[in-house]
Amino acid sequence: MRYLLIPILALALFATACEGGTTVNVPPHDSTVTDGISVSGLGEVRTEPDIAIINIGIEASGATVQEARDKGADAANKLIASLKSNGVEEKDILTTSVNLYPQYFYSQNDPPRITGYIANNQLAVTVRDLEKAGKVIDDGVAAGGDSARLQGIQFGIDDPKPLLKEAREKAVADARARAETYAAASGVKLGAIVAISESSPPSIPILRAPATGYDAAAETPIQPGETTVSASVAIRFAIEP
Repeated sequence: MRYLLIPILALALFATACEGGTTVNVPPHDSTVTDGISVSGLGEVRTEPDIAIINIGIEASGATVQEARDKGADAANKLIASLKSNGVEEKDILTTSVNLYPQYFYSQNDPPRITGYIANNQLAVTVRDLEKAGKVIDDGVAAGGDSARLQGIQFGIDDPKPLLKEAREKAVADARARAETYAAASGVKLGAIVAISESSPPSIPILRAPATGYDAAAETPIQPGETTVSASVAIRFAIEP
C-alpha cells in the first residue's frame, strides 16, 4: 500500500491544479528575440519651387441656359488664348470643373423660382517660368473681363526625384549618427543594418497662396519662397559581439 500512495497523491495534486483554472505557458526554447539598436532618421532638403499652378477661370450669367453658356464659352476661350500667348503649353492647361446651374430667388410665401443661369469653367494652369507668373495672371484676368475668377496660386517642384534621393540619404545618415551615439553611450559596438523601412511617405509639399485683390495698375507680384522635401526612415542596427 505504501508504494501505491505516491502515484495516487500526484494524481490528486494534478486534478486540484486543473480545477483552479490556472494556465502556465512556457515559451519555446527557440523563440525569436529581436535585439539591436532601433532608431529613426529624418532628412530634409530646402529648395525654391520651380513651378506655379494658377487656379483661374470664368463665371458668366445669363437669362437663359444658352446665353450663360455662350458668355462663359466666349470668356473661357479668350482666357485660354491669353494663356497660350504667354507661353503656357496646351498640356499645362487643365480643366478642373465645368458647371452650368440655375439661379434661384427664394421667397417666404412662394416656392423658389429660377431667375437665370450661371456657367462656370475652372482651370489649373501650370507656369514653368515663375518670372512670368504675374503677367500670366494679369493678362488672363484682363482677357476674361468681368467673368474672370482668380482662386489662388500654388507652388511646387516639377521633378522632385533628385531631391527625394538626397533627403533619403540624409535620413539614413541621421539614423546612423543616432545609433552610433546610443552604441557609444551603452558601451557596445554598432554593427550592420539589419532592417530598414521608410517610416512615412516622403513630403513634397505644394505651397498654396490665397488669391488677392486684382490691381490693373501694377503687375501682380509673385513670391514663391522656399519649400522643404523630407523623408524619414526607421532602421535597426545589429550589435557586434
